[in-house]
Amino acid sequence: MAVLSEGGGQAGTGRVASCLRVERLESLDPGMLQELAACGRQAMGDAALGVWQLPVIAAWGFLFMARLEGEIAGSAQAIRCREPGDIYMDIFYIREGYRGRGLGAAFLKQVMEGLAAGGFRRLLVTCDPGNVPAVRLFSAAGFRTDGELDAFYGPGRDRLLLAAPLAEGGS
Repeated sequence: MAVLSEGGGQAGTGRVASCLRVERLESLDPGMLQELAACGRQAMGDAALGVWQLPVIAAWGFLFMARLEGEIAGSAQAIRCREPGDIYMDIFYIREGYRGRGLGAAFLKQVMEGLAAGGFRRLLVTCDPGNVPAVRLFSAAGFRTDGELDAFYGPGRDRLLLAAPLAEGGS
């Protein structure tokens, strides 16, 4: 586990995002695996990665976890793309009880910095065009529409392909 950032503020002060602890997990013990899978199901429903995929992402991809006051507030999971320098974030979420407090922007910033430090130049995500808060979050972080993917996850599940530049690097 690598700690990317550890806030020092107090959650009750209105500076919730400064209390966020962001970690990159490279392995999962059985308890953490179950907890992270449950949080993912709560936040993402059937789109969440489960106990069979999370250890693979931790070992060979990029698995980030955001904690607030010791509780899992969100997670992000990314995999390398075929195009050198690109990485695809297939999961990004902030759990419902933690939304609306600036955590998404703070967490996304830390994830992007962690991926840039890993040598990646561009981050790709797909997003439901009807998920206005997510589109707004990604746009504010520098993502631009790179394409539209009709029925990407099946009939009626269209997605926007969004891309954002990361710091100079190469992977």
